[in-house]
Amino acid sequence: MNKLLMAALCAALACGSAWAVDPIRPEEIVLTHAAPLQKISGKIKGRATAEYSIAVPAGAKIDIRLTGANRSANFNVTAAGADEALFVGSRDGNRFHATAPTATVYRVSVYLMRNAARRNESASFVLEAGLGAAR
Repeated sequence: MNKLLMAALCAALACGSAWAVDPIRPEEIVLTHAAPLQKISGKIKGRATAEYSIAVPAGAKIDIRLTGANRSANFNVTAAGADEALFVGSRDGNRFHATAPTATVYRVSVYLMRNAARRNESASFVLEAGLGAAR
């Protein structure tokens, strides 16, 4: 009986990493006309995602730029309630700029591409978010 219990415990521990949820660190970036630019430094590793929410008033211009030490670091931008990203960094580059048609909250997700995530690479990054005229 003890051997069966030990075998079941070992199997559960071996599968534990498959059950683990990829870590997401949500944070809020507050942009105002008094402080229109925020620079956030961070680090991601493996399948971890750094996630930021930015509230943008109607008609305001938003500019987001990512610089990182790892070429596989990218970011996506999704509007509140949207099913698909407005901006996909791996396809669209390292800078997003738009004018918000209505007051909305944009979700910015910084991640490593799958090839780097599988190798458990890490990336330091700086995310710059600006409100107002494009920089």
